[in-house]
Amino acid sequence: MFKIAFRNIFRNKKRSLLTAMSVVVGVAGIIVGLSWIDGTVNMMEEAGRRVTGDIRITSKDFDIKEKSLDVEASIEYRNIDKVMKNIKGIENSVPRIKFGGAMFFGDENIAGLGYGIEKKDYNIIGFDKFIYKGRFLDYSNENEIIIGKTIKDKLNLKIGDEVTLLTNTINKEMSALNYKVVGFYKMDNSKLNRSYYIRLKDAEYLLDMDGLATEYVIYLKNKKDILKKKLELKNKIVNKNLEIKGWNEIGFNRYTAGVFPIVKYVLALALAILSGVGIANTMLMVVFERKKEIGVLKALGMYRYKIFNMFVLEGVILTSIGAVLGIMLGGGISYYFSIKGIHLGNVVDRLSSDINVKSTIYMKPTLGTIYFAIVLSLIISVLATTIVTLYEVRKAPVENLR
Repeated sequence: MFKIAFRNIFRNKKRSLLTAMSVVVGVAGIIVGLSWIDGTVNMMEEAGRRVTGDIRITSKDFDIKEKSLDVEASIEYRNIDKVMKNIKGIENSVPRIKFGGAMFFGDENIAGLGYGIEKKDYNIIGFDKFIYKGRFLDYSNENEIIIGKTIKDKLNLKIGDEVTLLTNTINKEMSALNYKVVGFYKMDNSKLNRSYYIRLKDAEYLLDMDGLATEYVIYLKNKKDILKKKLELKNKIVNKNLEIKGWNEIGFNRYTAGVFPIVKYVLALALAILSGVGIANTMLMVVFERKKEIGVLKALGMYRYKIFNMFVLEGVILTSIGAVLGIMLGGGISYYFSIKGIHLGNVVDRLSSDINVKSTIYMKPTLGTIYFAIVLSLIISVLATTIVTLYEVRKAPVENLR
């Protein structure tokens, strides 16, 4: 039976080629589409975690006062530091101060978003990729600052220049200090290029916030332990004024964690339907085109179940050949763009300033995506062939021959 089905494929090479091509396009489309979605979701999640950590601790009113950059919504981070030493599974934990202020240089000034950060934030935030001139902060020196490209261009700054930061302290008093410019960075989200970073200690002094931070971010060794570690933190840091949230509950991250998986399944379903319709349509055409052949085989005494098996087997062989070629095509395209990436242009500029995604999406092909494409194409092919073949096989030979 297998030999007959295999031989039938070469009886009409153009028809077989068309059928196999429809499977190739369908399988390749599913692999490329899902790899794109997985790459996008992965990039957004990683970017979100980089800013907020896997878990973030803030004061209860932080979300409200964050919009006005009011540092009054602060927490004592030294006690939290002590608790962190007794919790296993913590990869990194850092306090940060987020504040607003105006930067002055000569006769020019510009408002910007300021951050007080620790030395280990260099690797956490990934400044090695963003600093294009100068260097990162030297934590043995006081009052150094690195500045985003937008502010640098507006004030026409150079390395070594001295700028003045003017802001409000936690007590609502005016505060101003001079800082030496040691580096410039450019992030893909241009909103973040209107910002600047100084040492956490310098920020505490500038804002009169000794031992205080606006947020405390925690990175876990195992990302799946968020709920477990949140509960552990709540039990060990008994403070009703603190808010402990997972990264997927914060700002724009809620959309990446909640909406994107739904979008992925909807798009996967849409791709599956589009590919399935193409494959099913071709298989239907193949069987209908050969209905007279079915009538002849029955008139010659061939059992109906053998005719049915022969057509289904033929469909499985064609689909398998098409699926292998589709994996090669779709996998090759996905692999290429997983390395080279696809540039998004200025799309990232529309995102929140709380998230710094790259302007290039790297596809993420997985074995799960390939299995899904193979299984889906086989199911649709066999189902379409079965329905039409059964319909034709049940007829009397004379009806097939009309």
